Amino acid sequence: MKPRGLDKAFEKITPKEIADFYNFVDASVAKRSKEEEEAQRLGLDETSVRKDMFHYLYNAKDPETGKPAYSPDELNAEANLLIIAGADTTSTSLCSFLFYLSQNPRIYQKAVDEIRSTFDSIDEIRGGTKLSSCQYIRACLDEAMRMTPAGTSELIREVLPGGIEVDGQFIPEGVMVGIAHWAVLHSEENYGDPSTYRPERWIVDHANGVSEEDVALARSTFQPFSMGPGNCVGQKLAILELLITIARLFYRMDVRPAPGTTLGHGSSKLGWGMRRQDHFHVKDAYIAIKDGPLLQFKTKAT
Repeated sequence: MKPRGLDKAFEKITPKEIADFYNFVDASVAKRSKEEEEAQRLGLDETSVRKDMFHYLYNAKDPETGKPAYSPDELNAEANLLIIAGADTTSTSLCSFLFYLSQNPRIYQKAVDEIRSTFDSIDEIRGGTKLSSCQYIRACLDEAMRMTPAGTSELIREVLPGGIEVDGQFIPEGVMVGIAHWAVLHSEENYGDPSTYRPERWIVDHANGVSEEDVALARSTFQPFSMGPGNCVGQKLAILELLITIARLFYRMDVRPAPGTTLGHGSSKLGWGMRRQDHFHVKDAYIAIKDGPLLQFKTKAT
């Protein structure tokens, strides 16, 4: 149907916001492609070009033919994926992290102390062993992603030929199945106190009653990036990006909720499931849509 005008029909009914996004992607890809072409024409060395992810996609070669690995349409598709998957989801996790730390002074101070005692300067905050050693910051981030999964709804899969048995119930082939991340990550069976923001649940500490078995159970159902063939291709980059952003922010700045704000909070005036004031609330639109939190920042005292 595409040669007969199906694409044009879809263009006419596409909402303006989506059309604007597609136009933004098209313009961005065209601009970066032109810059890469110019760099090749001038013979610029690697130190003189913008080495973002698009640079490596644009210059990738098919190992068998030596030709470009991605066509212009494929570059556009990759850019589309990177912008959506690498922006909204990461910002949701960061907003959740900032909401819960700013609402919990004990946790906030423990996280800040870890960062400021680990690094001697902001230039040290980069991917590596020092950043990886910040165990509590990573636990705070994991707990934020548990409390506020960036993809709240179910990621549907089709049952393969022969069917499958799940928890004693047979499901025939062809049935579409899935389970919502929100439901799994807020299950009392898996987390005990799922409505409590508690980073300590991710760190083995026998003195505080957290055993290896407790952490293993929590980890077994914690799949914020999905799993299997459909898991997030950029998950390691996303975690690194979040940890660097968080560590650099708290190394330089003090953070607190803006006085009088309730943005992002629940309220007794809202509907069922949205009344807890200590929860960061989002809306499910395949990916989470959020508003807030509203915070204040100031440079730390030296």
